[in-house]
Amino acid sequence: MANYNPNLVKIHRNYTYEELALVFGIHKNTVAMWVKNGLFSFQERRPFLIKGDDAKAFLQHQRASKKQKCKQNEFYCLRCKAPAKPYDDFVEYVPITSAKGRLTGFCDCCESIINKFVSHASVEGYSSFFKIEESKGLEHIKDTDNPLLNSDFTR
Repeated sequence: MANYNPNLVKIHRNYTYEELALVFGIHKNTVAMWVKNGLFSFQERRPFLIKGDDAKAFLQHQRASKKQKCKQNEFYCLRCKAPAKPYDDFVEYVPITSAKGRLTGFCDCCESIINKFVSHASVEGYSSFFKIEESKGLEHIKDTDNPLLNSDFTR
């Protein structure tokens, strides 16, 4: 099941399968599958109706059941779809702004890149879990080791 935004549903409105499908831009059979999986609908007479607050609660429950909480020494791996520790507890801190940055490492299981966004002040707390290497970003585009040489200007 994809991650649908439950806030798109109006709670004081009743929806048919087709109307609810239009809200999310999906097929009406997807809404029928939601009803089979536990979404309450009034099926005494046609058209079958779904209350907006029932649809919102169902989607919020589906979204909450998929969430996985990572510990402080874990990153979320998108390939494994589970919390994972970085390989050899080695991460690199890449500053994004003066207040926040990104810890980057490799997944211990599948060796894909894993990231965790942290504040600059909390990096010291992560040093008890990881071996952190500070990335030295370039100050300016001209400060590169390999200058671009495809210039039309000749001297």
